[in-house]
Amino acid sequence: MGCCAADLTCRGASGTTQYLPETFMAPWPHQPCPHPGCRHEIRDLLAEMVPNADQRTPEFRAVLGQTPGGAITCPYCQGAVEYGIDGHSLVVSARLPLRYSRTKMELRARDYGSQKNPPEPAMTPEQWVAEEKLMPGALRGYRYAEDAGP
Repeated sequence: MGCCAADLTCRGASGTTQYLPETFMAPWPHQPCPHPGCRHEIRDLLAEMVPNADQRTPEFRAVLGQTPGGAITCPYCQGAVEYGIDGHSLVVSARLPLRYSRTKMELRARDYGSQKNPPEPAMTPEQWVAEEKLMPGALRGYRYAEDAGP
């Protein structure tokens, strides 16, 4: 994926353009999930996988800005996490978390798999996250934004 901070756009391998709400670095916490029953290492919060409509919210900007005020799911336990007041530490959140888009995740996985040699066009989001993001075990049983439920 190529990004240009000057015009606030990202173009994915599929050719889709995504407009970023502000100039922030992607949140790569490289720390364990703060939920006591999880504690898996979160290398990437995968914020770009949140549905486009949710990316226009103050909660999303808080996650990207690494400030309190917005929660996202842990890709392992699906518990809500947000950045603490120090702007670095992930903390357990009582907020309703942003969830990943199944459509975006499946597209990214297929794009990534198709670029491999030999190509793996049927790559799943779980496989993509394990291989590219180095987070094996993430997304198992994940409830996506498009899925019905609380």
